[in-house]
Amino acid sequence: GINAEYGLKAKDDQYVKDLKKQAEDIDLIIERMNAQVKNLQKAYREELTKIDQAFESERLELLENQRAEWEGLMSQRSNKEVENLKESEQRVDDFAAQLQHLRVQDAEEYNMVKIKLETDVQVLEQQLQAMRATYQLNSEKLDYNFQVLKKRDEENTITKSQQKRKITRLQDTLNNLKSKFAKQEAHYRDENQQLADVYKRITDQFKELQKKSKHFQATDTKKFIDVWVMNEEEAMELAKKVMDEDSIVHCQQLGLDWSVPETAKVLEGEGRPLLAGEPPKQASTSSLKSARAAVEDVMRAASEAGSGQLEFSRSTMGGEGKGHKFSPVLIKSVLELLCAEADFLVEKKLVHLLAPLEHDERLLMKLDSIFKAIGVETEDDINRLTEYFLATVEDNPDQANLIHPNEVLKAIRLFVADSVSPNKVTTHKPAVEFDSTAPARDSGNDAGYWQALANILPKSHELKWDALLEGLQKYHGVLAQRAKLIEDTDKLQNQNSELRMLLQQYIGSRVNQDLQIPPNHTIPSEVLRDYAIDS
Repeated sequence: GINAEYGLKAKDDQYVKDLKKQAEDIDLIIERMNAQVKNLQKAYREELTKIDQAFESERLELLENQRAEWEGLMSQRSNKEVENLKESEQRVDDFAAQLQHLRVQDAEEYNMVKIKLETDVQVLEQQLQAMRATYQLNSEKLDYNFQVLKKRDEENTITKSQQKRKITRLQDTLNNLKSKFAKQEAHYRDENQQLADVYKRITDQFKELQKKSKHFQATDTKKFIDVWVMNEEEAMELAKKVMDEDSIVHCQQLGLDWSVPETAKVLEGEGRPLLAGEPPKQASTSSLKSARAAVEDVMRAASEAGSGQLEFSRSTMGGEGKGHKFSPVLIKSVLELLCAEADFLVEKKLVHLLAPLEHDERLLMKLDSIFKAIGVETEDDINRLTEYFLATVEDNPDQANLIHPNEVLKAIRLFVADSVSPNKVTTHKPAVEFDSTAPARDSGNDAGYWQALANILPKSHELKWDALLEGLQKYHGVLAQRAKLIEDTDKLQNQNSELRMLLQQYIGSRVNQDLQIPPNHTIPSEVLRDYAIDS
C-alpha cells in the first residue's frame, strides 16, 4: 500500500512537471510567433515603401511622356490651323470669281426672260379675246339649260309625291319586320343560353382533363428522374471503380505518379444537366475533398509536423460538430488505430499483396478498403469519425485522448449507425417536385453528359492499360513457360537420382569382385567423381 501511494505521488509530480513543461513550450511558441509576425510586418512595410516609390517614379515618367505628347499635338494643331486659314482665303477668292461669273450669266438670262415674257403677254391678250367670245356662247347655253332644269323640277315634284306614298308602304313593311326581329331575338337568346351551358360544361371537362394531364406529366417526370438517378448512381459507382483501378495500375503496377484526370471532373457534377424542378447549381467557394485526398494531405502534414502531443483541448475547436478541423497528427493517430483494430475489414489477399509496400502506402490502401466498408467518402466524414475516437479525461473535461483499442469496434458501430440514420440528409437523390409552369428542361446536354461518364478514362490511360495488359500477358506466358521448364527439370532430377542409385547398385554389387575387369575400371574417373561413387 505504501509503495502504491509513493508511486501515485510520483505520477502526480510527473504530471505536474509535464503540465509546466507544456506551458513553457506554449509560451515559447507564442513568443516565436510574435517575433515572426513582427518580422513579417517589417518586411511588408518595406515592400509597401518600395511599391510606393516605384509607383511615384512610373507616375512622373508617365506625366513626362504625356506632356511631350501634348506639346506635339498642340504643334500639329497650330500647323493645321495655318493650313486651314490659307485654304479658307483661297476658297474666298474662288467664290468671289464664281459670284462675278454668276452675275454676268444672270444678267444675260434676265434679258432673255424679259423678251420671252413680253412675247407671252401678247399671246395671252389674244387668248383673252378668244375667251370673251367663248363666254358669250356659254351664257346662251346656260339660259337654255336653266329652262330645261326648271322643267325637270316640275317632274321631280310629281316623283316626290309618288315616293312619299311608297315610304308609307315601306313603313308598314318595317313594322312587320321589327315584330319578326323581336321573335327571332328571343329565340336566339334562348339558343345562346343553351350554348353557354354547353360551353361551361366543356370548359369544366377541359380543366379536369388538363389536371389529369399535369398529374400524368408529373408522374412521368418523376419516373424519368428516378431512372436517371438510378442509372447515374450506377454509372458514378462504375466510374469511381475505374478511377480507383486506374490509380492502382499507375501507382502499383507501373510505378507512376497518378493524378485525377480532367475527364474525371464529371464525377464532381461538372457538366451535369439539371433535372426538372432542380434548382441551378450555386458556385461554391470550397469543394469537398475525397476521403483518399484528405488522408494523403493528413499524412503529408503529419510527416512535416513530426510526432506531437495527442492530447488536445476541446475549447480550441470553437465548438463541437461536423466540419471542425483536427490536427494532422491526431487524425493520423486515429487512422493508424483504425487500421490496427479494424483490419478484419480488409481482405486477407489484399493484406498479403500490401506487405512489400512502405508503411504509409500500406496504410493508405488499407484505409481505402476500410472507408468503403464503413461509408467514409469525404473529409467531413473523416472529421466526424475522429470525434468517435476521442475520450474525455475525467479530471479535466476540456481535455480528450484517444479511446482504448478495445472500444474501437464500438466506436465504428456508433459511426455506422449514425451514418445510416433516417435523419441523415442524403445528397444522391435530389428532392424534385414537378412544376407545370416551369420551362421545359434542356435535354441537349444529356448525351454529352452520359458520353463524358462513359469516356471518363482518358485515351492515354487506356493506351497504358492496353500496354500493361499486353506486357502482363507476355509475362504470364514467360511464367507459364518457366513453370513448365521447372517441372521438366524436376522430372529430370528425379530420373537422374534413380539412375544414380541404379548405377551405385550396379558398381557396388559383390558380383563385380569375381569379374576379371570390374565395371568401375571401365567407367571414367570423372563420371565416378560426379556421381560420388567409390571404386
